[in-house]
Amino acid sequence: MLAIKGTYRILDSQPDGDTVHFTPQDPGFWHDVPGRNRIKRNSHGGGSIRMDAIDALETHYQGVGPGTVHQPLDLGAHAARDELVSWLGFTGVVRNADEKVTAATPETVPGFVLSSGADAYGRCIGLVGRGDLPHGTHSGDRVTVTVDLLRQTANHHLLARGLVYPTFYSSLPEVLRVDLAAVARQARAAKAPDSVWQHDLTTDGAKVDDLASITDQLVLLPKLFRRLADYIRLFGPALDSFPAYLAGEGEEFHVPEQATAIRGLQHLIEITGNTVRMTRPIEEIVLVEK
Repeated sequence: MLAIKGTYRILDSQPDGDTVHFTPQDPGFWHDVPGRNRIKRNSHGGGSIRMDAIDALETHYQGVGPGTVHQPLDLGAHAARDELVSWLGFTGVVRNADEKVTAATPETVPGFVLSSGADAYGRCIGLVGRGDLPHGTHSGDRVTVTVDLLRQTANHHLLARGLVYPTFYSSLPEVLRVDLAAVARQARAAKAPDSVWQHDLTTDGAKVDDLASITDQLVLLPKLFRRLADYIRLFGPALDSFPAYLAGEGEEFHVPEQATAIRGLQHLIEITGNTVRMTRPIEEIVLVEK
């Protein structure tokens, strides 16, 4: 992965449990992030980090239609966000009604990113570290990320706390994926009081009566939430056509027992009436990078 040193800043932004703003010491290193997509930068050279291998409950999801929607804020969404900014070193965080940070101490904190690429939205996909780069590493170096180094990142910390879900893409090295999957299973078994696993219904089954069911009451894997939120806003709450909707998106993924990729998330979904569930735990699934 590409190592980049810089600073994190949350003032005037809306950080959530898996996205935070980062400004490299030398913004020129954004050009070295691998892949065909380019990092979107602001006037100061900063960009958004989409944290690799994890997915936090949504605090402000745009999707289709007017306005934004969120997942249950008091059942894990705010807990992941607050833990991330605290882990990075921010205190005294004040937010307005739109969840934009209006005050934080200090204004920036030093840290680094280990990046595997950029997503379709121009965000840097990476592992989030605090403080200095590992000894002997400089910005622009290509780093072989070991499990020990992974365990020093916010990505690993949030997953171990059970505050986020694992969500693996094919670009993530297998040795790291195996460790993170084990961490996720341990967190699920522990079901800490503030963890998403305390309320998660992804594989047990969630009865979806309307949009409010998933925005205010039910805790689901964020990827499933986003697909459901868009579907309900487009077609209404009846789930009869939800598998066809997923098939139309054509996302590809791998499961352990099959060598070739499977096309369409409908193969992971079971619907009974208005109850939806995923048939496999998310840590067994590897999504194909687009």
